[in-house]
Amino acid sequence: MPAAFPSSRRWLDLTTVEAAALPPETVALLPVTAVEQHGPHLPLGTDAYINRGIIGRALELLPPEVPFLVLPEQTVGTSEEHLDFAGSLSHRPGRLIDIWTDVLACVCNTPVRRLILFNSHGGQTGLLAPTALDLRVRFGLLVAYASWFDAGYPEGLFTDEEVRYGLHGGTIETSLMMHLHPELVRSDNLADFPSSAIELDRLTRHLSANPGYGRLGGFGWKSADLQPSGVTGNAAAATADAGRKLLDHLGASLAAMIEDMAAATRFIEGA
Repeated sequence: MPAAFPSSRRWLDLTTVEAAALPPETVALLPVTAVEQHGPHLPLGTDAYINRGIIGRALELLPPEVPFLVLPEQTVGTSEEHLDFAGSLSHRPGRLIDIWTDVLACVCNTPVRRLILFNSHGGQTGLLAPTALDLRVRFGLLVAYASWFDAGYPEGLFTDEEVRYGLHGGTIETSLMMHLHPELVRSDNLADFPSSAIELDRLTRHLSANPGYGRLGGFGWKSADLQPSGVTGNAAAATADAGRKLLDHLGASLAAMIEDMAAATRFIEGA
């Protein structure tokens, strides 16, 4: 990092003098997560713990000369599909966009103009792009966005069925939590929680709970529509070793994206 750059990578640790003196090529990342049910085996904060774990691994891999800061985590997201289950918390989607926008607009009182929204909840992916565009149009900021599950998976680590249908609390998230926070995994409650989306895809041609993969249309669903437990996927197949391998992959992907943003000096004028 530049000689004058603060030693900490955390926005919370800066003084106001240090914030005012940040180099304009600095990249600041806003973690956006969720607090919601993850079945009988994972904690309500699973999405937040995974987000923190990926950022932590990225920080270990990021070259020290890259000017980068982590903004304060926005822990509660929009989780309306999980509100049938105790403990889930949610903002309304429009309000959440306002919260993210208000926080990131405040960065304009520093020289920082490159931002990343880093998301760990599938239910709010559709809010990322309009937030990024609004901040570009109104404030001239260059805002990238990413959801960790878009980075893909190491070949052969998980079954194709689990990648497609294990959307919530299955092998993938449980493996990450077994590696990151094994003390929070209720191992006695691990089970296979098959999604009804599998049968739906057998019956339909273009309507799916998870559109894409050649299927045209989705629909609004609550988590209990896909599985009475609120979980979709085979949590019993999870391992800490798979979680470690996946975390390494995700941390490397995020570190590379941060480097991409830092290098985008002349990509957009004024950013």
